[in-house]
Amino acid sequence: MQRLALALVLLVAPVAAVRAQDPPRVTFGVGGAIVGPLSGTADNFSIGYGIDVNATWHLTGQMGLQFDYLYAGLGGKDVSQISAPFDADLKLQYGTAAFVFQAPPGRVRLYLVAGGGLYHRSVSLKTSATGSVSVCNPWWFVCTSQPEPAGSLTGSHASTDFGVNVGAGFTAAKFFAEVRYHYAFGPSYSTPSGTQKATGKFFPLTIGARF
Repeated sequence: MQRLALALVLLVAPVAAVRAQDPPRVTFGVGGAIVGPLSGTADNFSIGYGIDVNATWHLTGQMGLQFDYLYAGLGGKDVSQISAPFDADLKLQYGTAAFVFQAPPGRVRLYLVAGGGLYHRSVSLKTSATGSVSVCNPWWFVCTSQPEPAGSLTGSHASTDFGVNVGAGFTAAKFFAEVRYHYAFGPSYSTPSGTQKATGKFFPLTIGARF
């Protein structure tokens, strides 16, 4: 009996040791994000800040699926194509699902990520102007064909669109840092300079921890 027990211990111990070294099947992360706007978004909004929460389902030791939710706020800029001063700020939210490919295990692991998701952009407009004004700015989701009462243009204007993203990052112990390029499709508007599509282009840097 003692020999049988010893044999079982010798068989089980190596398996248990290997299992103990396996990464968790699912890991969760949270981080702060600096969101850099690009292209038309950068013409209308300044750098923003937000928070990202994510979960990664590890399919294998090197491949997985990562799910992210980000909420961020971006400030406005002085823009043209308006007949009165407006204050604008952008609230960005997105939920994405992406494939992750990691380098082999080590003290520092590099990874690539690419996927798609839904992007919600909400622009809040305020003005001290009175009377009728003209506003045509696709990235505010407003383009009037004729002057309208200023009060009717204030408030929130939003769009929810599908988008894609691609990026890279690295992990070191529980720490991670990641950059991604996000492209959100948007509605089209007829402007004095022609048809413009209010696409959203962002480049967030996220730094945080995973558990």
